[in-house]
Amino acid sequence: MRKLLFKLLCHFATESDTQSIKLLADSHRHELGFIVRKTIEEAIKVKEIIYCSEGFLHFHHRKDNISTLYHLCVDKSCREQGIGRKLVSTWEAYSLECGIKKLRLKCPVDLTANGFYHHLGFTRVAIEAGKKRSLVVWEKKLFKSEVIKPRFIASLSAGRSEVEGLRKLWQKNQDSRNPFAHVLFSPISSPPSATDYFKNLKEKNQVENVWLDCGAYQVQQGKKTYEELLSFLENFYLNNQWADGYVLPDIVPLSSDSEEIIEYKVSETIYQCQHFFDKMPDYIQQRAIAPVQGHSLSQINRCLEAYINMGVTRIGFGSFGTSGPNGSVNMLSESSLRLFKTVVDTAKEHNLQVHCFGIGGPNSYNRLLRNNIVPHTLDSTTWWKAGGFGSIFFPHTSQIQVTVRKGIETTTKGLEKLKQKTNHDCYFCRDLDMLRTSRNHRIMHNLASWLDTLDSNND
Repeated sequence: MRKLLFKLLCHFATESDTQSIKLLADSHRHELGFIVRKTIEEAIKVKEIIYCSEGFLHFHHRKDNISTLYHLCVDKSCREQGIGRKLVSTWEAYSLECGIKKLRLKCPVDLTANGFYHHLGFTRVAIEAGKKRSLVVWEKKLFKSEVIKPRFIASLSAGRSEVEGLRKLWQKNQDSRNPFAHVLFSPISSPPSATDYFKNLKEKNQVENVWLDCGAYQVQQGKKTYEELLSFLENFYLNNQWADGYVLPDIVPLSSDSEEIIEYKVSETIYQCQHFFDKMPDYIQQRAIAPVQGHSLSQINRCLEAYINMGVTRIGFGSFGTSGPNGSVNMLSESSLRLFKTVVDTAKEHNLQVHCFGIGGPNSYNRLLRNNIVPHTLDSTTWWKAGGFGSIFFPHTSQIQVTVRKGIETTTKGLEKLKQKTNHDCYFCRDLDMLRTSRNHRIMHNLASWLDTLDSNND
Protein backbone atom coordinates (compact mmCIF):
# COMPACT_ATOMS: atom_id res chain seq x y z
CA MET A 1 0.00 0.00 0.00
CA ARG A 2 1.42 3.43 -0.94
CA LYS A 3 2.13 5.57 2.10
CA LEU A 4 0.15 8.79 2.58
CA LEU A 5 -2.32 7.92 -0.17
CA PHE A 6 -4.51 5.43 1.61
CA LYS A 7 -5.34 6.23 5.20
CA LEU A 8 -7.94 4.39 7.29
CA LEU A 9 -10.81 5.34 5.02
CA CYS A 10 -9.41 4.36 1.61
CA HIS A 11 -7.26 1.39 0.59
CA PHE A 12 -6.73 -1.04 -2.24
CA ALA A 13 -9.53 -3.57 -2.10
CA THR A 14 -8.62 -7.07 -0.91
CA GLU A 15 -10.26 -10.43 -1.52
CA SER A 16 -12.29 -10.05 1.69
CA ASP A 17 -13.91 -6.88 0.27
CA THR A 18 -15.28 -8.65 -2.82
CA GLN A 19 -18.75 -9.38 -1.45
CA SER A 20 -19.25 -5.84 -0.13
CA ILE A 21 -18.19 -4.34 -3.45
CA LYS A 22 -20.53 -6.67 -5.33
CA LEU A 23 -23.47 -5.68 -3.11
CA LEU A 24 -22.75 -1.99 -3.63
CA ALA A 25 -22.46 -2.46 -7.40
CA ASP A 26 -25.75 -4.41 -7.58
CA SER A 27 -27.59 -1.68 -5.67
CA HIS A 28 -26.46 0.90 -8.24
CA ARG A 29 -27.20 -0.90 -11.51
CA HIS A 30 -28.96 2.14 -12.97
CA GLU A 31 -25.73 4.14 -12.84
CA LEU A 32 -23.16 1.36 -13.31
CA GLY A 33 -24.93 -1.34 -15.30
CA PHE A 34 -24.40 -4.98 -14.32
CA ILE A 35 -20.91 -5.84 -13.02
CA VAL A 36 -20.08 -9.54 -12.85
CA ARG A 37 -18.28 -10.88 -9.79
CA LYS A 38 -15.34 -12.13 -11.86
CA THR A 39 -14.61 -8.57 -13.06
CA ILE A 40 -14.37 -7.40 -9.47
CA GLU A 41 -12.15 -10.31 -8.46
CA GLU A 42 -9.71 -9.74 -11.34
CA ALA A 43 -9.51 -5.98 -10.63
CA ILE A 44 -8.75 -6.65 -6.97
CA LYS A 45 -5.88 -8.97 -7.90
CA VAL A 46 -4.12 -6.27 -9.94
CA LYS A 47 -4.89 -3.49 -7.40
CA GLU A 48 -7.33 -1.55 -9.58
CA ILE A 49 -10.11 -1.01 -7.03
CA ILE A 50 -9.88 1.62 -4.29
CA TYR A 51 -12.30 0.76 -1.50
CA CYS A 52 -13.83 2.12 1.67
CA SER A 53 -16.86 0.85 3.56
CA GLU A 54 -19.09 3.49 1.95
CA GLY A 55 -17.98 3.09 -1.68
CA PHE A 56 -15.42 2.02 -4.26
CA LEU A 57 -13.64 3.21 -7.40
CA HIS A 58 -12.59 0.86 -10.22
CA PHE A 59 -9.89 2.08 -12.63
CA HIS A 60 -7.28 0.87 -15.10
CA HIS A 61 -3.84 2.30 -15.94
CA ARG A 62 -3.25 2.08 -19.68
CA LYS A 63 0.15 1.76 -21.36
CA ASP A 64 -0.23 5.22 -22.95
CA ASN A 65 -0.15 6.89 -19.50
CA ILE A 66 -3.92 7.39 -19.37
CA SER A 67 -5.89 6.05 -16.41
CA THR A 68 -9.51 5.17 -17.16
CA LEU A 69 -12.27 5.21 -14.57
CA TYR A 70 -14.61 2.27 -15.04
CA HIS A 71 -16.88 2.59 -12.02
CA LEU A 72 -17.40 4.98 -9.11
CA CYS A 73 -19.97 4.07 -6.51
CA VAL A 74 -20.95 5.63 -3.16
CA ASP A 75 -23.67 4.17 -0.93
CA LYS A 76 -26.85 6.26 -1.31
CA SER A 77 -27.13 6.78 2.46
CA CYS A 78 -23.61 8.24 2.61
CA ARG A 79 -23.67 10.72 -0.25
CA GLU A 80 -22.77 14.42 0.01
CA GLN A 81 -20.20 13.64 2.68
CA GLY A 82 -17.12 13.98 0.49
CA ILE A 83 -16.61 10.23 0.00
CA GLY A 84 -16.76 10.34 -3.79
CA ARG A 85 -14.36 13.27 -3.82
CA LYS A 86 -11.98 11.33 -1.53
CA LEU A 87 -12.08 8.26 -3.77
CA VAL A 88 -11.36 10.34 -6.89
CA SER A 89 -8.58 12.35 -5.23
CA THR A 90 -6.96 9.09 -4.06
CA TRP A 91 -7.13 7.72 -7.60
CA GLU A 92 -5.67 10.96 -8.92
CA ALA A 93 -2.79 11.01 -6.41
CA TYR A 94 -1.94 7.35 -7.03
CA SER A 95 -2.08 7.89 -10.80
CA LEU A 96 0.30 10.84 -10.53
CA GLU A 97 2.73 8.67 -8.53
CA CYS A 98 2.61 6.08 -11.29
CA GLY A 99 3.49 8.60 -13.99
CA ILE A 100 -0.02 8.85 -15.44
CA LYS A 101 -0.52 12.02 -17.51
CA LYS A 102 -4.30 12.04 -17.92
CA LEU A 103 -7.47 10.74 -16.25
CA ARG A 104 -10.43 9.76 -18.41
CA LEU A 105 -14.00 8.60 -17.77
CA LYS A 106 -17.39 8.32 -19.45
CA CYS A 107 -20.64 9.20 -17.72
CA PRO A 108 -24.22 8.75 -19.01
CA VAL A 109 -25.46 12.13 -20.13
CA ASP A 110 -28.58 11.98 -17.94
CA LEU A 111 -26.74 11.52 -14.61
CA THR A 112 -26.16 14.37 -12.16
CA ALA A 113 -22.66 12.95 -11.64
CA ASN A 114 -21.54 15.01 -14.65
CA GLY A 115 -21.73 18.11 -12.46
CA PHE A 116 -19.64 16.32 -9.83
CA TYR A 117 -16.83 15.63 -12.31
CA HIS A 118 -16.95 19.20 -13.58
CA HIS A 119 -16.44 20.52 -10.04
CA LEU A 120 -13.46 18.21 -9.59
CA GLY A 121 -11.65 19.88 -12.47
CA PHE A 122 -12.48 17.46 -15.29
CA THR A 123 -13.08 18.90 -18.76
CA ARG A 124 -15.82 17.65 -21.07
CA VAL A 125 -14.13 16.67 -24.33
CA ALA A 126 -16.88 14.83 -26.22
CA ILE A 127 -20.30 13.23 -26.19
CA GLU A 128 -20.49 9.81 -27.81
CA ALA A 129 -23.14 7.17 -28.38
CA GLY A 130 -23.46 4.37 -25.81
CA LYS A 131 -25.28 1.05 -25.95
CA LYS A 132 -28.43 2.49 -24.37
CA ARG A 133 -27.76 6.23 -23.86
CA SER A 134 -25.28 8.93 -24.81
CA LEU A 135 -22.09 9.25 -22.78
CA VAL A 136 -20.18 12.38 -21.76
CA VAL A 137 -16.41 11.93 -22.05
CA TRP A 138 -14.46 13.71 -19.30
CA GLU A 139 -10.68 14.18 -19.04
CA LYS A 140 -8.28 15.75 -16.56
CA LYS A 141 -4.59 16.35 -17.19
CA LEU A 142 -2.25 15.61 -14.31
CA PHE A 143 0.75 17.70 -13.35
CA LYS A 144 3.30 17.26 -10.61
CA SER A 145 2.63 19.92 -8.02
CA GLU A 146 5.04 22.84 -8.25
CA VAL A 147 5.32 25.26 -5.36
CA ILE A 148 5.30 28.65 -7.06
CA LYS A 149 6.14 31.76 -5.09
CA PRO A 150 5.14 34.67 -7.35
CA ARG A 151 7.70 37.41 -7.78
CA PHE A 152 6.62 41.04 -7.90
CA ILE A 153 7.76 43.10 -10.89
CA ALA A 154 7.55 46.84 -10.29
CA SER A 155 5.97 48.39 -13.37
CA LEU A 156 7.31 51.92 -13.85
CA SER A 157 6.87 54.74 -16.33
CA ALA A 158 8.88 57.47 -14.63
CA GLY A 159 12.19 59.14 -15.23
CA ARG A 160 15.50 58.85 -13.43
CA SER A 161 14.95 61.58 -10.81
CA GLU A 162 11.53 60.34 -9.70
CA VAL A 163 12.53 56.69 -9.38
CA GLU A 164 15.74 57.63 -7.58
CA GLY A 165 13.68 59.76 -5.15
CA LEU A 166 11.42 56.81 -4.40
CA ARG A 167 14.38 54.48 -3.87
CA LYS A 168 15.88 56.92 -1.35
CA LEU A 169 12.53 57.35 0.38
CA TRP A 170 12.23 53.55 0.72
CA GLN A 171 15.43 53.51 2.78
CA LYS A 172 13.59 55.36 5.56
CA ASN A 173 11.38 52.29 5.91
CA GLN A 174 14.39 50.32 7.18
CA ASP A 175 13.07 47.33 5.24
CA SER A 176 15.69 44.95 3.89
CA ARG A 177 13.52 44.02 0.93
CA ASN A 178 14.19 45.74 -2.38
CA PRO A 179 10.87 46.59 -4.12
CA PHE A 180 12.79 47.65 -7.23
CA ALA A 181 14.82 44.47 -7.56
CA HIS A 182 12.69 43.46 -10.55
CA VAL A 183 11.52 46.21 -12.90
CA LEU A 184 9.32 46.44 -15.99
CA PHE A 185 9.32 49.67 -17.98
CA SER A 186 8.23 50.71 -21.43
CA PRO A 187 10.98 52.61 -23.26
CA ILE A 188 8.50 54.12 -25.73
CA SER A 189 6.49 55.78 -22.97
CA SER A 190 9.23 56.46 -20.38
CA PRO A 191 11.63 59.42 -20.44
CA PRO A 192 14.94 58.67 -22.21
CA SER A 193 16.73 58.98 -18.88
CA ALA A 194 14.99 55.80 -17.63
CA THR A 195 16.87 53.51 -20.01
CA ASP A 196 20.35 54.69 -19.01
CA TYR A 197 19.31 54.74 -15.35
CA PHE A 198 18.07 51.15 -15.20
CA LYS A 199 20.99 49.92 -17.28
CA ASN A 200 23.37 51.59 -14.83
CA LEU A 201 21.56 50.08 -11.81
CA LYS A 202 21.80 46.64 -13.38
CA GLU A 203 25.51 47.03 -14.05
CA LYS A 204 25.98 47.94 -10.37
CA ASN A 205 23.88 44.93 -9.28
CA GLN A 206 21.36 47.23 -7.58
CA VAL A 207 18.62 45.77 -9.78
CA GLU A 208 18.37 42.04 -10.46
CA ASN A 209 16.12 42.01 -13.54
CA VAL A 210 14.97 44.64 -16.01
CA TRP A 211 12.19 43.80 -18.47
CA LEU A 212 11.32 45.96 -21.45
CA ASP A 213 7.59 46.28 -22.06
CA CYS A 214 6.44 46.62 -25.67
CA GLY A 215 4.31 49.68 -24.91
CA ALA A 216 1.11 48.43 -26.55
CA TYR A 217 -0.73 50.70 -24.12
CA GLN A 218 0.43 53.64 -26.22
CA VAL A 219 -1.42 52.24 -29.23
CA GLN A 220 -4.43 51.40 -27.05
CA GLN A 221 -4.56 55.05 -25.94
CA GLY A 222 -4.21 56.32 -29.51
CA LYS A 223 -0.85 57.97 -28.82
CA LYS A 224 1.07 55.84 -31.33
CA THR A 225 0.17 53.83 -34.39
CA TYR A 226 1.00 50.13 -34.38
CA GLU A 227 3.46 50.65 -37.22
CA GLU A 228 5.28 53.30 -35.17
CA LEU A 229 5.41 50.91 -32.23
CA LEU A 230 6.88 48.06 -34.29
CA SER A 231 9.53 50.30 -35.85
CA PHE A 232 10.54 51.71 -32.46
CA LEU A 233 10.72 48.28 -30.77
CA GLU A 234 12.82 46.67 -33.49
CA ASN A 235 15.37 49.46 -33.29
CA PHE A 236 15.36 49.71 -29.50
CA TYR A 237 15.58 45.99 -28.74
CA LEU A 238 18.44 45.46 -31.19
CA ASN A 239 20.37 48.33 -29.59
CA ASN A 240 19.66 47.30 -26.00
CA GLN A 241 20.56 43.66 -25.58
CA TRP A 242 21.46 44.07 -21.88
CA ALA A 243 17.89 43.56 -20.59
CA ASP A 244 16.55 40.36 -19.00
CA GLY A 245 13.16 40.28 -20.70
CA TYR A 246 11.68 41.56 -23.97
CA VAL A 247 7.90 41.69 -24.33
CA LEU A 248 6.86 40.94 -27.89
CA PRO A 249 4.45 43.40 -29.58
CA ASP A 250 0.72 42.75 -29.22
CA ILE A 251 -2.61 44.47 -29.86
CA VAL A 252 -4.82 44.46 -26.76
CA PRO A 253 -8.49 43.55 -27.31
CA LEU A 254 -10.90 45.73 -25.33
CA SER A 255 -14.25 44.81 -23.80
CA SER A 256 -15.83 47.44 -26.03
CA ASP A 257 -14.49 45.78 -29.21
CA SER A 258 -16.79 43.78 -31.48
CA GLU A 259 -16.10 40.09 -32.00
CA GLU A 260 -14.68 40.85 -35.44
CA ILE A 261 -12.24 43.41 -34.05
CA ILE A 262 -11.17 41.09 -31.24
CA GLU A 263 -10.51 38.31 -33.75
CA TYR A 264 -8.49 40.69 -35.91
CA LYS A 265 -6.41 41.86 -32.93
CA VAL A 266 -5.68 38.30 -31.80
CA SER A 267 -4.69 37.16 -35.30
CA GLU A 268 -2.52 40.24 -35.78
CA THR A 269 -0.88 39.73 -32.38
CA ILE A 270 0.09 36.15 -33.27
CA TYR A 271 1.37 37.15 -36.71
CA GLN A 272 3.37 40.15 -35.49
CA CYS A 273 4.85 38.24 -32.55
CA GLN A 274 6.05 35.47 -34.87
CA HIS A 275 7.37 37.92 -37.46
CA PHE A 276 9.08 40.14 -34.86
CA PHE A 277 10.54 37.13 -33.01
CA ASP A 278 12.08 35.73 -36.19
CA LYS A 279 13.93 38.99 -36.81
CA MET A 280 15.50 39.10 -33.35
CA PRO A 281 18.93 37.56 -32.54
CA ASP A 282 19.14 34.43 -30.37
CA TYR A 283 19.96 36.44 -27.26
CA ILE A 284 16.66 38.30 -27.40
CA GLN A 285 14.65 35.25 -28.53
CA GLN A 286 15.81 33.38 -25.42
CA ARG A 287 14.46 36.21 -23.23
CA ALA A 288 11.28 36.94 -25.15
CA ILE A 289 7.95 37.21 -23.31
CA ALA A 290 5.04 36.38 -25.59
CA PRO A 291 1.69 38.03 -24.71
CA VAL A 292 -1.37 35.76 -24.82
CA GLN A 293 -4.46 37.63 -25.99
CA GLY A 294 -8.05 36.60 -26.66
CA HIS A 295 -11.57 36.65 -25.28
CA SER A 296 -12.38 33.03 -26.14
CA LEU A 297 -10.79 29.67 -25.42
CA SER A 298 -10.13 29.14 -29.13
CA GLN A 299 -8.22 32.43 -29.41
CA ILE A 300 -6.19 31.71 -26.28
CA ASN A 301 -5.27 28.25 -27.53
CA ARG A 302 -4.17 29.63 -30.89
CA CYS A 303 -1.79 32.00 -29.13
CA LEU A 304 -0.45 29.22 -26.94
CA GLU A 305 0.08 26.87 -29.88
CA ALA A 306 1.94 29.53 -31.85
CA TYR A 307 4.20 30.49 -28.95
CA ILE A 308 4.99 26.90 -28.03
CA ASN A 309 6.00 26.25 -31.64
CA MET A 310 8.18 29.38 -31.58
CA GLY A 311 10.08 27.97 -28.62
CA VAL A 312 9.60 30.82 -26.14
CA THR A 313 10.13 29.98 -22.47
CA ARG A 314 7.94 32.68 -20.92
CA ILE A 315 4.42 33.79 -21.78
CA GLY A 316 2.33 36.57 -20.32
CA PHE A 317 -1.42 36.94 -19.84
CA GLY A 318 -3.11 40.31 -19.68
CA SER A 319 -6.31 39.76 -21.62
CA PHE A 320 -8.60 40.88 -18.83
CA GLY A 321 -11.86 42.71 -19.14
CA THR A 322 -11.34 46.46 -19.55
CA SER A 323 -13.15 49.61 -18.46
CA GLY A 324 -12.47 53.33 -18.22
CA PRO A 325 -11.19 55.68 -20.93
CA ASN A 326 -9.77 53.71 -23.87
CA GLY A 327 -9.99 50.51 -21.82
CA SER A 328 -7.26 51.73 -19.46
CA VAL A 329 -8.44 49.76 -16.41
CA ASN A 330 -8.12 45.97 -16.23
CA MET A 331 -10.92 44.00 -14.58
CA LEU A 332 -10.94 40.41 -13.35
CA SER A 333 -14.09 38.94 -14.88
CA GLU A 334 -15.11 35.31 -14.43
CA SER A 335 -14.47 34.78 -18.13
CA SER A 336 -10.90 36.14 -17.99
CA LEU A 337 -10.17 34.03 -14.89
CA ARG A 338 -11.22 30.89 -16.76
CA LEU A 339 -9.01 31.82 -19.71
CA PHE A 340 -6.07 32.60 -17.42
CA LYS A 341 -6.53 29.20 -15.73
CA THR A 342 -6.21 27.55 -19.16
CA VAL A 343 -2.99 29.48 -19.81
CA VAL A 344 -1.49 28.42 -16.46
CA ASP A 345 -2.47 24.76 -16.92
CA THR A 346 -1.09 24.63 -20.46
CA ALA A 347 2.12 26.33 -19.34
CA LYS A 348 2.65 23.64 -16.70
CA GLU A 349 2.28 20.96 -19.35
CA HIS A 350 4.93 22.60 -21.55
CA ASN A 351 7.23 23.83 -18.76
CA LEU A 352 6.66 27.52 -19.52
CA GLN A 353 6.99 30.43 -17.10
CA VAL A 354 3.82 32.53 -16.76
CA HIS A 355 3.69 36.28 -16.15
CA CYS A 356 0.55 38.22 -15.25
CA PHE A 357 0.41 41.62 -16.93
CA GLY A 358 -1.32 44.50 -15.16
CA ILE A 359 -2.89 42.82 -12.14
CA GLY A 360 -4.78 45.27 -9.92
CA GLY A 361 -4.25 45.45 -6.17
CA PRO A 362 -3.88 42.75 -3.49
CA ASN A 363 -7.58 41.83 -3.75
CA SER A 364 -7.12 40.93 -7.42
CA TYR A 365 -4.19 38.71 -6.55
CA ASN A 366 -6.26 36.98 -3.86
CA ARG A 367 -8.92 36.22 -6.47
CA LEU A 368 -6.29 34.51 -8.58
CA LEU A 369 -5.29 32.36 -5.63
CA ARG A 370 -8.90 31.42 -4.86
CA ASN A 371 -9.18 30.19 -8.44
CA ASN A 372 -5.92 28.22 -8.17
CA ILE A 373 -4.17 30.55 -10.62
CA VAL A 374 -0.59 31.15 -9.56
CA PRO A 375 1.71 32.93 -12.03
CA HIS A 376 5.47 32.88 -11.63
CA THR A 377 5.66 36.67 -11.85
CA LEU A 378 3.20 39.56 -11.88
CA ASP A 379 3.35 43.30 -12.36
CA SER A 380 1.11 46.07 -11.17
CA THR A 381 0.84 49.84 -11.52
CA THR A 382 -2.00 50.09 -9.00
CA TRP A 383 0.36 50.92 -6.13
CA TRP A 384 1.53 53.92 -8.14
CA LYS A 385 -1.79 55.00 -9.66
CA ALA A 386 -3.85 54.54 -6.50
CA GLY A 387 -1.37 56.59 -4.48
CA GLY A 388 -1.45 59.32 -7.08
CA PHE A 389 -5.24 59.49 -6.84
CA GLY A 390 -5.23 59.67 -3.04
CA SER A 391 -5.89 56.00 -2.25
CA ILE A 392 -4.08 53.41 -0.16
CA PHE A 393 -4.53 49.69 0.42
CA PHE A 394 -3.34 47.16 2.95
CA PRO A 395 -2.60 43.45 2.43
CA HIS A 396 -5.80 41.63 1.40
CA THR A 397 -7.90 44.82 1.36
CA SER A 398 -9.59 47.08 -1.14
CA GLN A 399 -8.52 50.67 -1.79
CA ILE A 400 -9.30 53.39 0.73
CA GLN A 401 -9.56 57.05 -0.30
CA VAL A 402 -7.47 58.54 2.47
CA THR A 403 -7.24 62.21 1.46
CA VAL A 404 -10.75 62.84 2.79
CA ARG A 405 -12.44 61.56 5.97
CA LYS A 406 -15.09 59.15 4.71
CA GLY A 407 -15.15 56.43 7.33
CA ILE A 408 -13.57 54.98 10.44
CA GLU A 409 -10.59 53.70 8.43
CA THR A 410 -9.61 57.27 7.53
CA THR A 411 -9.22 58.24 11.20
CA THR A 412 -6.11 57.62 13.31
CA LYS A 413 -7.96 55.11 15.51
CA GLY A 414 -9.48 53.28 12.52
CA LEU A 415 -6.18 53.17 10.69
CA GLU A 416 -4.46 51.60 13.71
CA LYS A 417 -7.13 48.89 13.89
CA LEU A 418 -6.67 48.16 10.17
CA LYS A 419 -2.90 47.89 10.62
CA GLN A 420 -3.38 45.39 13.45
CA LYS A 421 -5.96 43.42 11.46
CA THR A 422 -3.70 43.11 8.40
CA ASN A 423 -0.48 42.75 10.39
CA HIS A 424 1.05 45.58 8.39
CA ASP A 425 3.15 48.43 9.65
CA CYS A 426 5.57 50.50 7.61
CA TYR A 427 7.27 53.85 7.93
CA PHE A 428 4.89 55.40 5.40
CA CYS A 429 1.62 54.70 7.24
CA ARG A 430 2.69 55.73 10.74
CA ASP A 431 1.58 59.30 10.18
CA LEU A 432 -1.96 59.71 8.83
CA ASP A 433 -1.38 63.36 7.98
CA MET A 434 1.57 62.39 5.77
CA LEU A 435 -0.59 59.81 4.00
CA ARG A 436 -3.20 62.47 3.35
CA THR A 437 -0.76 65.07 2.04
CA SER A 438 2.17 63.16 0.53
CA ARG A 439 1.65 61.37 -2.77
CA ASN A 440 4.99 59.59 -2.45
CA HIS A 441 4.19 58.28 1.04
CA ARG A 442 0.96 56.78 -0.29
CA ILE A 443 2.79 55.23 -3.25
CA MET A 444 5.49 53.68 -1.08
CA HIS A 445 2.98 52.46 1.50
CA ASN A 446 1.05 50.70 -1.27
CA LEU A 447 4.26 49.16 -2.55
CA ALA A 448 5.08 47.85 0.93
CA SER A 449 1.54 46.44 1.19
CA TRP A 450 2.01 44.62 -2.11
CA LEU A 451 5.21 42.99 -0.89
CA ASP A 452 3.52 41.98 2.38
CA THR A 453 0.64 40.45 0.45
CA LEU A 454 2.97 38.23 -1.55
CA ASP A 455 5.09 37.34 1.48
CA SER A 456 2.04 36.31 3.52
CA ASN A 457 0.86 33.96 0.77
CA ASN A 458 4.36 32.61 0.11
CA ASP A 459 4.96 31.54 3.72
